[in-house]
Amino acid sequence: MAIAARKDELRPGAADAHYDPTVYHPVTSPQGTEISIRDFKLWYGSAQALYGVSMEIQKGMVTSLIGPSGCGKSTLLRSLNRMNDLIDNLTVSGDVRLSGQPIFGPQVDVIALRKRMGMVFQKPNPFPMTIAENVTYPLKVDGVTNKKLLAEACESALKGAALWEEVKDRLQESALGLSGGQQQRLCIARAIAGNPEVLLMDEPCSALDPIATMRIEQLIEELKSSYTIVIVTHNMQQAARVSDNTAFMYLGRLIEYGETKNVFTRPTSKRTEEYVTGRFG
Repeated sequence: MAIAARKDELRPGAADAHYDPTVYHPVTSPQGTEISIRDFKLWYGSAQALYGVSMEIQKGMVTSLIGPSGCGKSTLLRSLNRMNDLIDNLTVSGDVRLSGQPIFGPQVDVIALRKRMGMVFQKPNPFPMTIAENVTYPLKVDGVTNKKLLAEACESALKGAALWEEVKDRLQESALGLSGGQQQRLCIARAIAGNPEVLLMDEPCSALDPIATMRIEQLIEELKSSYTIVIVTHNMQQAARVSDNTAFMYLGRLIEYGETKNVFTRPTSKRTEEYVTGRFG
């Protein structure tokens, strides 16, 4: 499906008139910006889902997207690797860049783009194959056949996902036999096996118990030394624990984006304060 860029905008409804302007004070990385989003808008058919989102996602940091259901968090996340392309009648406008390179446009190789952005979904989705085959699947799709290289990549990715010690003697067993938390770490291993620049995580702990959630959060802290991480979460405590910067979204708009501790303890926007204190959402 081709993505259409559009210049026209739907006229905001009367309820839009009271929106706070975006508050923007994130902590910046010495490594600079990884993803730059400028005035990004998105429509599903005639329904506008994102309104003029602009933000800089910092390299080597964890950025959380929070907000009530239906606010556009996952839509924005899935726009970064163009997974929304799979939806019919999708149109976008604005500019999104990865390391300075535009991700929308007719000349962009979407498959190559997605290789640069590993994706971890809300529910663990291991393939019905062995643990080793799950991890090396992206490499095999790329045409890697050297058994030594595949074995080294498998071990490296499983170590990166803090799963190697638990499964090193079970690599030829079905991945479906792992626990839920292990399956999610396996999916993380699969996502990093291709050595991406960015990890996108869409509610990665929502289907896990508290112990497995804690292990994934610890893993996120370890992984940010090697990857830029963007995570969508409904769990505000989780966002406060794992992220450097937090973006609060509401009805398709970015309301506040800043250093996580400031967003949660000293929010500038009244709407952000109401959300993080539990008055709505």
